[in-house]
Amino acid sequence: MVWWVCLMAFPRNEYLNCLFCIHAGSRWRVKQLTYSITKYPSALKTADVDRELAKAFQVWEDVTELTFVHLKTGKVHIEIRFESGEHGDGDAFDGSGGTLAHAYFPIYGGDAHFDESETWTINSYKGTNLFQVAAHEFGHSLGLSHSDVRTALMAPFYRGYESSFKLDNDDVVAIQQLYGKKKNVAVTTETSFRPFPGRATTPSVTFDDGNRGNSELCGSDGKVDTIFTGPDSKAYVFKGEKYWKLEAESVAPGYPRSIRADWEGLPGNIDAAFTWTNGRTYFFKGSRYWRYTNFQLDADYPKDLSEGFAGVPANIDTALVWSGNGKIYFFKGSQYWRFDPLQKPPIKSTYPKDISNWEGLPNSLDAAFQFTNGYSYFFKNGQYWRFNDRSFKVIKTESGKGKKKKFLSKYCASHCWPRRSKSKHGLCLHATIIAS
Repeated sequence: MVWWVCLMAFPRNEYLNCLFCIHAGSRWRVKQLTYSITKYPSALKTADVDRELAKAFQVWEDVTELTFVHLKTGKVHIEIRFESGEHGDGDAFDGSGGTLAHAYFPIYGGDAHFDESETWTINSYKGTNLFQVAAHEFGHSLGLSHSDVRTALMAPFYRGYESSFKLDNDDVVAIQQLYGKKKNVAVTTETSFRPFPGRATTPSVTFDDGNRGNSELCGSDGKVDTIFTGPDSKAYVFKGEKYWKLEAESVAPGYPRSIRADWEGLPGNIDAAFTWTNGRTYFFKGSRYWRYTNFQLDADYPKDLSEGFAGVPANIDTALVWSGNGKIYFFKGSQYWRFDPLQKPPIKSTYPKDISNWEGLPNSLDAAFQFTNGYSYFFKNGQYWRFNDRSFKVIKTESGKGKKKKFLSKYCASHCWPRRSKSKHGLCLHATIIAS
C-alpha cells in the first residue's frame, strides 16, 4: 500500500497539513470545464495518455452534470503536466516511489502535476496505474479532499491497479454535494465501453476480402454521409444504409455492417453525426436527431431539433465539435451556426454566418471530422480539406491548393491488402490523414 503524499496541493505559503478537509469555496462555478495536457510523459504514447486522462475525467462526469473538454490550445480551467523534481510551483517531486502527483483545488486553479519519474502504466499490475491516480487527482482539482473511507477513490493511499474500477458511494456523495446529481440518466461508474455497437452477435454484412467489402465506400463519387469518432475513440464512416469502423491499419474486419441492424432506430442516409464530450453520440437527419449512449439508443429518441437544438436548421450538411473552443458547429449550404449548450439561447442572434469565414472551405459540405492530430477535416465529393484549427485556415498542399483529390479511392487499392500490410497508403483513414 502506498500513501498519497499531500496530493491536494496548495500554494506553498498556504499549505494545509490535513487529510480530511474541504477547502471553503473549492468548487467550480461552471459545469463545462476545459483541460489541456501541456507536457506528456516520455514513456507513454500521447494518444494513450489522452485516452486514460479522458477516462479519469469521465469517472466524475458519469455521476454529475459536469462535462470536460480537452483543448489543444488556448486558456483552460485545468492544466495537466508531467514534471520531474522542481517544476515551478514550490512543491518539487522526489523521484520514483515518493509523491506520485499533486493537484490544486479550484480556488487555486485546479492544475494537476504528475511525477515524470514514476513508472506510469496502463491496464497493468506493474508500475503505477495512470488512470486511477489521475481520477484521484482530478477529484482534488474539482474540490474534493481525502476521504476517511478506505474503499473510496479519494482515500489517502494508492491501493494499486484494480482491473474492475468503480467509484465508492462515498466518492459519489462527496462530488454530488459540490455539483449535484446527474439528471435523467441512469448513474453508472463503470469505465468500460462495449467492443462494438449493436445487438447483433455476428456481422450483418460480410465479405471474403477487403476490396469487395469497401467497394461501396470507395465508389466512383467517393462521397460519404458522415464521419465521426465514437465513444470508443474509433472512427466511423456512414454511407447509405451501411457503416464502416476504421482501425489503425485498415477497415475493421467484418465491415461494412448494416446501420439499421446495429444502431437501434437509426435510419440510413444520415445527414451528420458527432460524439459530444460526455461520450454521447448524436445523429441528425431531416428535422430530427437521435442520441446514443455507448452505442445504445437513449429513451424517448428520436426528437425534433426544436427540443434539443433550437435554431439549428433541418437537413444540415454536416456538424462537428471544433477543438478551437469545444463548441458544436452546424453547416448547411453557404452558412454555418455555432451551438453552445451552456449559453442561453444556445445560438447567438449573430448566426448564421457565411462559410467563407472558414478560409478555404467550400460550400455544401458532405461531412466534417475532428481528428486527434489537432486538425479538422472537411469532405465534399470525394475530396477533403485539412483545416488548421490554430491558424483557422485550410492547409495548402504542395500544388498550392487546399483540397486532396479522390479521398477514398486510394483506400481500395489492391496492393494494400491483406490487412497486415504496413503500407502508409493502406485503407486506414487515420494513417492516411496523419501522413498527409
